[in-house]
Amino acid sequence: MSFKKLVSMTIAVIGDTPTGYMYAEGFARAGHQILMAVPGKDNFDLPSSIHFFDNVETCSIPDAASRADLVVLATTPKQVREAAYWLEDVRRKVILDATANEHVPDNDLVKTACAIKAITGSPHVIKAFNTAGYEQILKPLFNGTHVDMILLSDSLKAKEIAKIMAIELGMSAFYDFGGSENIPLFNEMTRCWRNLKLASPAITQLTKHL
Repeated sequence: MSFKKLVSMTIAVIGDTPTGYMYAEGFARAGHQILMAVPGKDNFDLPSSIHFFDNVETCSIPDAASRADLVVLATTPKQVREAAYWLEDVRRKVILDATANEHVPDNDLVKTACAIKAITGSPHVIKAFNTAGYEQILKPLFNGTHVDMILLSDSLKAKEIAKIMAIELGMSAFYDFGGSENIPLFNEMTRCWRNLKLASPAITQLTKHL
């Protein structure tokens, strides 16, 4: 399926994490208006990688969410509930849960998509896992086929919007992980992939001495 490039959207990116700044920079380069917000902070300094963009601004979470066409939640999993409460009325908006790419201790894990749905009432919540940096780990799973992003949602609208926006970040290959019935499996698999990625430098170093 081909997608038409969107002229311009206003995108709220919530969270001062590497994942959040990756999405903010990518969408800013694509020409979209980016509203960055952080739980507990109305004003904060942007990193140098996106500071020079004139289409990126900082604001509060309620302001970002009310003005945005798309909301990207890229906080740590522990911050998701707080951030979701501050979103206020986003029932008709697509909310991209990008927390699966954040490295956190196992005891800090939260069922983020379920929390976002319960708090916001939005039926258009979608979990996404960006596979950049995980290519070698995921090759066996996809029989060597390259996949840029793994998506999980009950909402067809959310999946299609997520694909369109991801294409603007240079992605082209997507894997549909199904709906909410697969959330436990998605969470466990992405947790394992993150742990394997963290362990891979140590494994590589060890094999050099064998």
